[in-house]
Amino acid sequence: ALAPAASALQFETKTFDRQLIFNARFMPDGRTIVYSAARQDTTPELFILHPDSVAPQAIGAPGTHLLSVSSKGELAVLTDVRFLGFRLFSGTLAKMTTEGQTRPWMDDVREADWSPDGDTVAIVHVVGSTDKLEYPKDHVLYQTQGYLSDLRVSPDGSRVAFMEHPVKWDDRGYVKVVDRSGGAPTTLAGEFW
Repeated sequence: ALAPAASALQFETKTFDRQLIFNARFMPDGRTIVYSAARQDTTPELFILHPDSVAPQAIGAPGTHLLSVSSKGELAVLTDVRFLGFRLFSGTLAKMTTEGQTRPWMDDVREADWSPDGDTVAIVHVVGSTDKLEYPKDHVLYQTQGYLSDLRVSPDGSRVAFMEHPVKWDDRGYVKVVDRSGGAPTTLAGEFW
């Protein structure tokens, strides 16, 4: 039997503002979009765009950067951010509602991604000059003197994919994946510029 034909990808313009978009995620409904963007300089703000919205609505305070959306609709964000370069920020990891209410959660975290259950996060915890990939918090899966970015927890929660950049603040790097139980990561692709 033949597999059903995949439907063609369709793209639709959702915002027309001149802005630098750093990160965007769908909410659990698969239609609402949350994103962080800078309309001036490099200070991000959060916006939500509902399917029936005419324009995006700002949520939260300026200086907030989106990292991940949980299966329960909770946002993992960085607050009081400082721009480091490329799409990287430092700040305080916080949990946030789509109404803009934030609760500080962890310091010295630069990246985060929710697990499928919506309760646990994988994080890049910055300790001195070392980036530590932890999943869950305090369980170190990998570390580097370079830097880590773009974390994604697998749909079954058993692995974490990430970019490893061997030279601090150089955007060249490798796509890697590590099992939740630990062990050496597998390099999937790279070196990318």
